[in-house]
Amino acid sequence: MPITKKEQPNFLGQIREELGKRLNLIDKDCFSFAWIVDFPMFEEDEHGSLAFSHNPFSMPQGGLEALTQKNPLEILAYQYDLVVNGIELSSGAVRNHDIDIMLKAFTMAGYTEEEVKSKFGALYTAFQFGAPPHAGIAPGIDRMLMLLTDAQNIREVIAFPLNSKAQDLMMGAPSKVSRSQLRDIHINLNLK
Repeated sequence: MPITKKEQPNFLGQIREELGKRLNLIDKDCFSFAWIVDFPMFEEDEHGSLAFSHNPFSMPQGGLEALTQKNPLEILAYQYDLVVNGIELSSGAVRNHDIDIMLKAFTMAGYTEEEVKSKFGALYTAFQFGAPPHAGIAPGIDRMLMLLTDAQNIREVIAFPLNSKAQDLMMGAPSKVSRSQLRDIHINLNLK
């Protein structure tokens, strides 16, 4: 069975890890840090359409000019990851803070301005008033603990880990919800 383009990175990562173990290339007494930058802004989805490759709210490198003049698949985003020993510890980005750039990027990915207004109304409205440039990064404390304790799986350091079916057995979640709870959060089920 041939490997799809989407599966290639996963298999290549698994091969890299296995070769590192077999060839004794992994120094277990060392923390090796790396910044991963220059993520592609767009990719082609399984239907050949343009889609965001990661975070749609990231600022494209080159701004509006890049979006209007470059091949979309060559546009890079201001996104970054901090990786230690092959484990992603933190992920972040410079956020898109310009309404014209945001609308152009979403239009390129197949959204209409009305869809952007309806799905991302808070951002759309805020950007009308001129949001300042901003960026951030979110550290994964649980991943840091995993590395420090030499745990093989992140579930070993999480207080209430989910099982393979995304269930929290300690909390009994997910649980059934009542119609009034659904109504409170504006969810309507049409069970015909």
